[in-house]
Amino acid sequence: QIYSSDISSTIWGHLDFRLPPLYAAFVNGVAVHSMDFDDTWHPATHPSGAVLPAVIALSEAFPQKKISGLDLLLAFNVGIEVQGRLLHFSSEARNIPKRFHPPTVVGTMGSAAACAKLLALDQLKCKNALAIAASYAGAPLANAATQTKPLHVGNAAKHGLEAACLASQGLQGNKQILDMESGIGAFYTDYSPQTLPTLQSYPWLLDQQDVAIKRFPAHLGTHWVADAASAVRRKLVESSDNLLPLDKIEKVILKVPEVKYVNRPSPTSEHEARHSFQFVACSALLDGSMSVQSFASENIHRPALRDLLCKTQLEHPPDNTPSFESLYCEVSVTLWDGNTISDRCDTFYGHWRKPLEKEDLEKKFQANASSVLPAEATEHIIETVYNLEKVQDCSIL
Repeated sequence: QIYSSDISSTIWGHLDFRLPPLYAAFVNGVAVHSMDFDDTWHPATHPSGAVLPAVIALSEAFPQKKISGLDLLLAFNVGIEVQGRLLHFSSEARNIPKRFHPPTVVGTMGSAAACAKLLALDQLKCKNALAIAASYAGAPLANAATQTKPLHVGNAAKHGLEAACLASQGLQGNKQILDMESGIGAFYTDYSPQTLPTLQSYPWLLDQQDVAIKRFPAHLGTHWVADAASAVRRKLVESSDNLLPLDKIEKVILKVPEVKYVNRPSPTSEHEARHSFQFVACSALLDGSMSVQSFASENIHRPALRDLLCKTQLEHPPDNTPSFESLYCEVSVTLWDGNTISDRCDTFYGHWRKPLEKEDLEKKFQANASSVLPAEATEHIIETVYNLEKVQDCSIL
């Protein structure tokens, strides 16, 4: 136990809220990011994973009051909005990260803001919630492509929820945390906060840009690679009687931005494979598409893929900037006869510029849910989410 029962009763006060909801937020946050299959935004972060588990856990913690779907939606959107506003205060944040994992910083702040909204905290307590959350923020990017990375999102959800509850009971922090170089500015070297528009003219960032929804569970940058490699395969198969001419491939060149932690020439685990330009390119060349099964051990270690990985090289054109808004991928396969087959992807299907159709979004959810829920329950969840603003008690989620 983190707290003794006496201390926890004092901290959580009127809420029926000790350790279980905190760990519900943590466990579900970990689950959200366990396969790197959650949504992605620009500037770079995973916006939903740190917020949704926290507000759902909090909505179940009130013994008397029911939290409506509208309450949940508003709190959720506040949590997303806060992340986006903080990210927009830094030009550095527009690039794929190099030093720390963004959901552990802005996700923790977003979780705290969403929970503060759901708790109906006043302005002073909201400031304290964000100040407390900032002291929980941050995790090094060195743990990307390991089993530890999903803990980042779980901790962001849990810590934001805890920060809001501590603020609700009077714990205080620095009220200027969002304005200071030694506050959130500690994470971004060019952090420059700005005065926000008034409530009457306030534009919501989610109205201006959608999120990216992944079709397979891997680092977002690899999705450009997958689409380009799949297109190259179609050209190769057309000229080779529907068989991929593996024995005729001399080399594979991937023109991608320089992102060191997604440059993994020979991944040996599913987490490394999810963070490998080379693995995704070779898998898409072999199979024509990517899926959850692409990262199963038997597929990671198959001889044909290993042979193709040995022939694969990365190039980093100077115009290919490491930003999810502007990057591209070009895949070129050179055959032993000297012929080169190439294709380029500027925007993959699922990107905010090219969002998934409703049918494909539902198919993704149904495929993921089918291993743990019966079809009837899955369809009921879809119906509930589509009509969430009409739900009177969102604990049914």
